[in-house]
Amino acid sequence: MIVPPSGFAPGGFPLFIRPVASGFFLYAEFKRPPDFAPINTSTFNDDVFSLPGFRIATDRPLGDGSPEVCDAGPAPSLPIGGVPAIADGDFGSNPPAVNDFSCRFDVRSAGGTGPCTRRGNGSDAFENSESIRQFCTIVGAEVAFPVGDTRLTVSAVDLFGRPGEPVSIVIRIEP
Repeated sequence: MIVPPSGFAPGGFPLFIRPVASGFFLYAEFKRPPDFAPINTSTFNDDVFSLPGFRIATDRPLGDGSPEVCDAGPAPSLPIGGVPAIADGDFGSNPPAVNDFSCRFDVRSAGGTGPCTRRGNGSDAFENSESIRQFCTIVGAEVAFPVGDTRLTVSAVDLFGRPGEPVSIVIRIEP
């Protein structure tokens, strides 16, 4: 179910309060660019020093903050790792960390796979009726949020490499 913000955090960012550090759904959705250019739906770049089309950054380490990129196990010999922090949501300052976080998301589309979010009545729906893409994941224990406020910043580029305006939210985990 789509959960509305609880209010606003310092800096004016929408605030989402969660009682637990993991086990919840996280998504970002995007409207079609004004010039109707297609959205780049890549969530991982094989050259981890180059940014993917979908970009997401956290200002605090998630899970163990592992610098390994897309460390997906299998546990325990190769445990699933966390995501390192990126200061001020500056995607270019740490492309491997952006790839590490974004590779955990699935792409959903209007008229294709359909949205990953549901309304209170159980019907599939985008949050915004003008949206055409969603990037969705379940926050597992490997990327558990720390107690307190964590700012996430997202953006996407179109297929011509033009980035959209970054948007931030704050997720607050209560002690």
